[in-house]
Order: sequence, then C-alpha cells, then structure tokens
Amino acid sequence: MATKPRPSFTPKSFLAKIGEGRSIGKYRKDQIVFSQGDPADAVFYIQKGKVKITVVSEQARKPSSHFLEQMTSSVKDV
Repeated sequence: MATKPRPSFTPKSFLAKIGEGRSIGKYRKDQIVFSQGDPADAVFYIQKGKVKITVVSEQARKPSSHFLEQMTSSVKDV
C-alpha cells in the first residue's frame, strides 16, 4: 500500500496560524530573549534580522558568541 506524502514543514505557514501556544514577539537590538539556565520551554523562529547567541562555560575565560539569522539553521562564528 502506498503511503501519503506528508506536507513539508515551513515556519512561515506555521507562524501564519497563530493560536494557542504560539506567539510572535518583536525584540529590539541588545534585548535579552533567553538567558542561559532558563527553562527550555519554547522554540524561536527568527523571521527578520539576527540574534546573537552567547554561551559561557564554567571552564571558559571568555564567552563564545555566534549569530543566528532569519529562517535559517546556519550559525556564523564571531
């Protein structure tokens, strides 16, 4: 028996259907969106702009920073 192809997931169509458990937020430059150690209870999709990710480990002397850009899973080192 042939299986039905599943529709592909697109963040744009997902976010167009805002409902329970989903919201769109706008953040200004240098505003903290999520802090290291906070509960991981959300998924963020970047629709426009970029977000700087900074991680501080117990062994590191300086933080490691990366940028995430809109609708992509690529990471750029700083």
